[in-house]
Amino acid sequence: MTSYRAVIGLAGHVDHGKTQLIKALTGITTARAHEQAIGMTQDLGFAHFDDGQGNTIGVIDVPGHERYIRNMVAGLWSLDLVLLVIAADEGWMPMTGEHLRLLKAMGVPRLVVCINKCDLVSADELALLEEHLLERVMDESGMVPDIVSVSAKTGANMAALHAAILRQLADLPASHAALEQGAPRCDREEAPPRLYVDRVFTASGTGTVLTGTLQQGSLKVGDKLLLQPAGREVQIRSLQAYHQSVDEISAVCRVAVGLKKVPHKEVARGHCLTRADGQCEVATHLIVRLSEVGDSIRELRSPLHNKEVEVALGSWHGRARFVPIKDTRLARLIFADPIPCFFGQPLAIIRHGSSELLHGARILWCGDIHPARRKALHALLGNLPDDLTDYHPANLELGLNGYVAASRFDALATELPAHLVQLGDWVLERTWLAQRRDELLGSLASEPLSAAELAARLGIAQPVIQVLLLQLKTGQLVRLHHDKWQPGSGESEDDLEEEAQLVLKLVRDQGKEGYEPGKLGPGGVTVDPLLSLPASLRQRLQQKGALQKQLRNLARLKYLVQLEGPIYYDAALYNQMVETVLAGQQVGDLIDMASLKQVTGLSRKYAIPFCLRMEMDGWVRREENDRRVLRMPARAHEVPA
Repeated sequence: MTSYRAVIGLAGHVDHGKTQLIKALTGITTARAHEQAIGMTQDLGFAHFDDGQGNTIGVIDVPGHERYIRNMVAGLWSLDLVLLVIAADEGWMPMTGEHLRLLKAMGVPRLVVCINKCDLVSADELALLEEHLLERVMDESGMVPDIVSVSAKTGANMAALHAAILRQLADLPASHAALEQGAPRCDREEAPPRLYVDRVFTASGTGTVLTGTLQQGSLKVGDKLLLQPAGREVQIRSLQAYHQSVDEISAVCRVAVGLKKVPHKEVARGHCLTRADGQCEVATHLIVRLSEVGDSIRELRSPLHNKEVEVALGSWHGRARFVPIKDTRLARLIFADPIPCFFGQPLAIIRHGSSELLHGARILWCGDIHPARRKALHALLGNLPDDLTDYHPANLELGLNGYVAASRFDALATELPAHLVQLGDWVLERTWLAQRRDELLGSLASEPLSAAELAARLGIAQPVIQVLLLQLKTGQLVRLHHDKWQPGSGESEDDLEEEAQLVLKLVRDQGKEGYEPGKLGPGGVTVDPLLSLPASLRQRLQQKGALQKQLRNLARLKYLVQLEGPIYYDAALYNQMVETVLAGQQVGDLIDMASLKQVTGLSRKYAIPFCLRMEMDGWVRREENDRRVLRMPARAHEVPA
């Protein structure tokens, strides 16, 4: 027995008997009381039936009237099969064509044409209608559908319709239920969960409940997921599938998800439930590839080419600005608010204020891009294959930037191709890497630069710059000094542990006053800058002489210079002040204390310890109140031209 899960839908012109057909197929009435009163489906309805082999098939009833076209599209996005229902006594109607075009635009993979009310026409009329509909559906969609004629009212031929549905679904991958028989879980179930919300309500004792079709992945009570576009973490309180409470459920099926502590008003139709690794993008700008190009595209390239259209994707529906990209099948869609979406996702573009489908489309790029880079991106998008099933968007980022986050690359291959290399959390093209390394070293040869300055100069994301710098540092080509990268080997400040780096910054921030542990201010009040650090770090440094240990170690590594007191100076500042004192002097000259204080800007409190350190380092020798110069730094005795 084959085990699978599926969700199908019924579409077609209003009053062609979709709701009655679902009742005949499932025994469930999907129409609500007010819909039954007016004889018209206004919103999505839900039912299910057993295929006779223990598999449950979900059924979605979509509205047929054009005024409810937005609700209709919300039910199409995740279906495995659609029954296009056509009444035998009326035949093909305007909304029949609109529904057929919409289900093709939304990527529905399977189609059965169901002629309902066959009891109202003769056998000859039915035969002619079947032939006509087969030809029309093939012409307008390119699909070759099964055609089954039934009467939902009398029950005639319902068994044949049941068989046609099962025949179409026979190629679905085995579901999670097959695991009990040793079969592997299919890719669709292994993927991160993806569920677009189509209804939200509050249930007594449960709280906020959302419903939708779980298109891929699995859900389990207690799972923590992301609700997009807000990016809010939510936790599953309860699960129900086809009116049965479950602890875990796998795709594809209709499911009701109870959420813990999530207000009803924070969830709406069109929101998406997924995982952090679900590759769900939240964007206000999309670039799409149009699957139908006709008169409508020429009209929108008129002076009103920024025309407002309506867009349906997943169960989301709303307005966007439509901007065709010249000489391509591409267009930009610009939304007022962020929407959750996925690469390769089908969507429908509908004329604003009507039910007319302008275009079907596929999402190729999520997010805005700098105008200077658009031409390169459009060229990459124009070369994408028609079938995006096996194409991963990480390749686009590689082509555009030369690098991509390794987490985005996981689905591409178990081993990287030879032209790619992984450094840290990034995958890079080898040729791009070699070129950027040369550019980076060239920039540092002219002046020391911070990672942020290098990122801005080279147009590379700062995390990638950090990875490149780390590789160059490992090769002893660069080092970090005073938060600036420079050529050469030696001690690099980024190798220091976090506490040491913070202590070093603490000392540097004190400038010429230096850092005195436990320094007292007026009235004996402690004014130690250590008190400005976060409490957790301050407590660690105050334990068992940890601060003194860090200061002594930084002095040993020549990041700091210890003066009498003890007072700690940044080593670069100390060396700069030594050069300032000795500038213009010669070996043997005498320097008086007043001159030294004037050129350094130090008060007596700091000038004396500074002089003592200069004596210790062999720069000068004390002679009564003066200091005699014993040696000169290399730059100090260079005479300007």
